[in-house]
Amino acid sequence: MRSQQRLEIDKRFLKAYRLLYADEKVRMKKDFCEATGLLPQNFSMLERGDLSCTVDNIYNLCTKFGVSIYWIFFGKGEFYANE
Repeated sequence: MRSQQRLEIDKRFLKAYRLLYADEKVRMKKDFCEATGLLPQNFSMLERGDLSCTVDNIYNLCTKFGVSIYWIFFGKGEFYANE
């Protein structure tokens, strides 16, 4: 069973996709998955709570899109690291 903290990180990872889509930084889930190293078929599993994103997925998200690692892990601060 996953911890509450792990569930929150996964929720923010998914929220990052929606925010990046709204900011037109990604056009499709496929683009997001490719950039973060998440298999497209695993995106749905992540949404259902059947899978967690990996440290590599989080690292790729933060480095490729400039997302704040502090925001991902703690849910505080700005979404983008340089804001």
